[in-house]
Amino acid sequence: MAEIMSKKKAKTEKILDVSIELLKSEGDFGITMRKVATLADMSLSNVQYYFKNKDALLIAMADRYFQQCLDEISSQPELAEQQDLKPLVHAFLAHGLEISDMCRIFREYWALSTRNEAIEDYLSKYYQTLAGILSDKLQHLAVDESSLGKAVSIFIPYVEGYSITAKSLPQDFEVMSAVLSDVMWKCLRREF
Repeated sequence: MAEIMSKKKAKTEKILDVSIELLKSEGDFGITMRKVATLADMSLSNVQYYFKNKDALLIAMADRYFQQCLDEISSQPELAEQQDLKPLVHAFLAHGLEISDMCRIFREYWALSTRNEAIEDYLSKYYQTLAGILSDKLQHLAVDESSLGKAVSIFIPYVEGYSITAKSLPQDFEVMSAVLSDVMWKCLRREF
């Protein structure tokens, strides 16, 4: 039984690996179930056994990528003092500046969400989970739930947008990292 599960997992992983490479190189429109089957050296029906359609495949791909991100954030300690905030903000902004495979995947999913309701729902749940994790990390710095909610609501969209616009902005990374840290601190302390 364990061997069967291992083979099934290996096939699932191979399909996901091929699909993610296609998404990175060709975007959403480059992914077809037939192309995935060909590149994975499987029959189309075999791929469809594991993922009944493209939406199921896209969601499984997202699960892999987005869960890695959530796990990384979850592993960070809760912040206890103001000086803990700056390194967190700095790390998030720096990560967004890297044109990594993860950033490419995120951007593809943002674009997909504009025309695919299943992906839009998935991303909404992802961002709700991310907001909850960040709230847990920042809660000891906040004077109340409202200030915590405001800080998280500024942080997430700023970091996401910064990953796309940073290279075009008049202020450099270090300045904006300090500014965002200050803005978040003021939100957390209810100074806005």
